[in-house]
Amino acid sequence: MRGGVPDWKRTEQEKLLHDLEQVRAVLESQLAALPRRDIAGPALEANGALIRVATLEDAVDLANRLAPEHLELMVRVPAALLPRVRHAGAIFMGGHTPEVVGDYVAGPNHVLPTAGTARFASPLGTEDFVKRSSVIEYSPRGLAAAAPHLAALTRVEGLVGHGRAAEVRLTNDGGTSA
Repeated sequence: MRGGVPDWKRTEQEKLLHDLEQVRAVLESQLAALPRRDIAGPALEANGALIRVATLEDAVDLANRLAPEHLELMVRVPAALLPRVRHAGAIFMGGHTPEVVGDYVAGPNHVLPTAGTARFASPLGTEDFVKRSSVIEYSPRGLAAAAPHLAALTRVEGLVGHGRAAEVRLTNDGGTSA
């Protein structure tokens, strides 16, 4: 033990810091080889980060807070973490699924929620270009069961006429005898 820190803990921390430095060195090497490094470098500087977390659970929690456009689960069993991921535009599973696969050949489109908007938005999909309608049908019994809730909600919202529409339908055989 040195400085109040057990040797095994110090060794583990030193290894993690060494691993982060290796990642940084590889990243800098890759960046230097890019034809558009003058664009990629400042973008990485402004928006990139190497963050060390204690556990995979902490990593998922951080990812959910960041709500990234792209999330790569580069772990042995990515499917084990997937159920905990709630906020990401596109999730790439394992070491053989780089983000570029999703951008160009896997099928999902390239229009993803950016800047943390994956907390409340989904990727653009074909369903966004299809006109849909909601179809709702209540039975007399169903409307009767919902009537007290409708009356309370419409009263709170100041939409008494909406509430009365349900009352009329109940007392006039679905509105057909009014």
